[in-house]
Formats: sequence, C-alpha cells, structure tokens
Amino acid sequence: MVPARAGSKGIPGKNTKIFRDAPLVNWSFAAAKWLSNKLDAQVLCTTDDPKVAELARAMNLLVHNRAKQLANDTASMAEVVLDVCEATNSNNYILLQPTSPLRIKVDLERLVSALEKNPTVVSCTTPAEAPEDIIELSSGPIITGPKTETRQERVREYRFVDGAFYAGCVTNLKNGLGFSPTGTKFVTLTNPIANDIDTPFDWTMAETQHDWLVSQGVEFVPERKIGTK
Repeated sequence: MVPARAGSKGIPGKNTKIFRDAPLVNWSFAAAKWLSNKLDAQVLCTTDDPKVAELARAMNLLVHNRAKQLANDTASMAEVVLDVCEATNSNNYILLQPTSPLRIKVDLERLVSALEKNPTVVSCTTPAEAPEDIIELSSGPIITGPKTETRQERVREYRFVDGAFYAGCVTNLKNGLGFSPTGTKFVTLTNPIANDIDTPFDWTMAETQHDWLVSQGVEFVPERKIGTK
C-alpha cells in the first residue's frame, strides 16, 4: 500500500509535484506494482487527495478513500495501515511511503527474498554520522563507553530506520507491537544516505542523490510516467 494524503505543509502538493521524471507518488506506485508482480499481491493507494487518486487509477491501482480522521497530522501510520487491511481483509502488508522515492531495484529484490523466511522486514540505512558522536545538550554523549580513534575501527554497527519500506503482519499492529517487533529482519539499503522528503531542502537533496545514483549506474523499476514503461 502507498499512503498519500493531501495537506502537506512543508511542500504544498508534494505528492503530485514532479520529482525528476514523474510525480513523487508515482515512484512509490511503480515500486508497489513491481512488488505486486513478484509477490502476487494487491496494490492499493489510500488517500484523501483527488489528484493522487487520479494518478493511482492512471497506473491501474486500487484507491482506498481515506477517512478524514486518518488524514490529519495526529493519525498514526499504524491506524492507516489497519484501516486498509480491514477494508481489504488482508493479513499482511507492505507499506511504501511516498516521501522515500529512491528505492533501487536490487533492494526491492532483497525485500522479496527476505520475505521468504521472515514475516517482518524493514528497510534501514547507515547513519550519516557515527551515533557515538551524538550528544544530548544537557548531559553529553548518548552512547557512552570506550570509543576507538577512527570510525572505520568501530566494531558496533548502527542503522537508521529510513521508512523506504515496512513489511509485516496485521496481527502485530493490532497487538500494539509496531512496525519493528522483536525478530524483525532489517535490510540495509544500497543508498548511502536515507531520503525522506518533508521540506524543500529534503527535496533538493533527494534530487541530488537521485542524480548521483543514476551516475553510478543503479537501476530503478521502470514504470513511473503515466502510460509509459
């Protein structure tokens, strides 16, 4: 499912704004359609935005009319997912947030592979800065203990849950266990830095990251433009 509500404050009309060669939300629609073919799964967009609904239908996706109370700033994503799964009688879900458009094909393939053995799979990326260097202003370092001289020599590995994809079972959400319960399989993405577009700065940085990834020869799933492949 792709949740794409109206009312973005940081970037008005964000989901339908052109990101490089297609509306932002279409990048997630394309990834969802690719996954649906691999997993024989239903693809659905949950939205309160008529423009997003039009884009979804143009790519032959089902549209779920999101209730007003689930399309505001206070609604949790778990509530949104449960609403869709209840309406479609689904026991499992894959959540693709439209604010993370840069899903590389090889990472989607790794998601499909991971789901063969794991009921819950979540994407993550390597933090831009070493967590050992993060401080809380009033109390100092968040992570304490011995620290090596260089980042390359540090033995503990940390990851940032970036939001590119969440796959799991509805029962865990109903039981309040969230999107990353105990036993979750975390897949580290190819992207060197997470992209989650909320502000104009995020948008510009994501475009730059897109261009760099293309220059490195990475492959995205093809169908993004309406009526093209």
